[in-house]
Amino acid sequence: MAIPAVIQGQGRNPVPQGTHPFTFNVLDYGAKPDGSASSTAAFKSAIQACAKAGGGTVFIPAGQYVSGAIEMVSNMTLYLDAGAVIRFAANREEYPMVKSRFEGVETQAPAAMIGGYHLENIAITGRGTIVAENPAWRTLMGDPSYRTAWTDLLGKLERKETVTDEQRAKAAMSLRADFIRPVESKNVLIEGIHIMGGPMWVLHILYCENVVIRNVIVESFPGANTDGVDVDSSRHVRISDSYFDTGDDAICLKSGKDADGLRVNRPTEDVAITNCTIHRGHGAVVLGSETSGGIRNVVASNIVSQGTDRGIRIKSTRGRGGVLENIRFDNWVIEDTPYPAIEVTNYYTRAPAEPVSVRTPVFRNIAISNVTINRCKTAVSIEGLPEMPVEGLRLSDVVATANEGLRAFNTKGLELHNVRINPDGGIPFLIRDSTELDLDGVQTRNPKPGVPVVRLDRSKGVSLRNSIAWPGTEMFLSMAPGMKVFLAGNDFGAAATASKEEEADHWKNINTPDKAR
Repeated sequence: MAIPAVIQGQGRNPVPQGTHPFTFNVLDYGAKPDGSASSTAAFKSAIQACAKAGGGTVFIPAGQYVSGAIEMVSNMTLYLDAGAVIRFAANREEYPMVKSRFEGVETQAPAAMIGGYHLENIAITGRGTIVAENPAWRTLMGDPSYRTAWTDLLGKLERKETVTDEQRAKAAMSLRADFIRPVESKNVLIEGIHIMGGPMWVLHILYCENVVIRNVIVESFPGANTDGVDVDSSRHVRISDSYFDTGDDAICLKSGKDADGLRVNRPTEDVAITNCTIHRGHGAVVLGSETSGGIRNVVASNIVSQGTDRGIRIKSTRGRGGVLENIRFDNWVIEDTPYPAIEVTNYYTRAPAEPVSVRTPVFRNIAISNVTINRCKTAVSIEGLPEMPVEGLRLSDVVATANEGLRAFNTKGLELHNVRINPDGGIPFLIRDSTELDLDGVQTRNPKPGVPVVRLDRSKGVSLRNSIAWPGTEMFLSMAPGMKVFLAGNDFGAAATASKEEEADHWKNINTPDKAR
């Protein structure tokens, strides 16, 4: 981004480059670049001058600054020059309570470090750094009575009981501020900056439209709840060319939680994520668990995930509701996850069974392709609900080396095309309680004595085709007695036994979703 010539002189009275935009240097408004005093008031004065002029660039030159909440205005670029560092103090008075959403529930919450409401045409750019300390904020907001008030508030909302303003205000006292949070805003650009630490979610995109996040570095590891990006009931979002090392999910798509999320009922939709590298954190690209408004039309491609707890994760639970559909993951490398490299689950919590309703989450039309998995605990875990199976999930061109293979329960229309899983132990492909299975080109290059390549239980409408048994295979297919499987184009010549009917108890040591993890 070109910097207007007025910056070079850093004059006391900003002048326009041409007629628009204006540039407002925070040093001209009393900011302290040596960190000797708070620059909150100086930043506010520069922003007010920008607003009065109808828009422009608020310029922060190289230096060390201390600040509280920065509230942006429409038609404003906040530009942090290379060498500029803003350190946000953990000081409750610097962050007034504002209308927000915290973990999927609308509430009062502390103002974000950088944010604003009903904004248009804003940008946060440059090569500078912003810093906040997660431990300091956890200590500041850690009063047990406040956390109890928040838990009580969630219970009342879930039961649809009346909640007073006083109850909301007390509950909000336990909540930490997001780092950057535009709300109900359009045409947002976040580019180039380096973000370190964070009290809570780092980039919280709430109720926004047309958002671009690119070339950012987010380093919030370790830190509780320090997600890199949370796209929350927003649409037309592009995230690209960025690096994340986070204390929680790196990139997460959400749309509200439980009764309050169903009340708001705003989806996250039309999201493209590409060309990102992700190190550590709970998940690389995650959908949920706050799914109540629905999530649809999502593409996540060209991602390297190294050392995250999980790579691709789609999660919800009974009572949360929402439809997740039209989702594609393509061109991934996932390494060293202590949990499943790919996880699709409606057992994020162990909520009791209930009749199908708007509270029942729906997963359908999800494609995962061209994935390499190395040194992970579980290659793939799929857990649908008996009353609402995961429908239309397709895995194509997946090669995995993991401790254990693929586990799929309660699916409809599951397709596996050219999937090779080489587990250290156990069954490479275990599928239960599923219908309309298309197993096309499934194999393992690491067959184990006494263990089938594919085990099927309580499943109907199964096609197994174009698959190969490699030398060392004792049995390729084990299935429950009475099951019918259509076989075509397979090469089982190297297997001692092509297929065999065996009782499910023979494999009872394999956990199902209803057992404790």
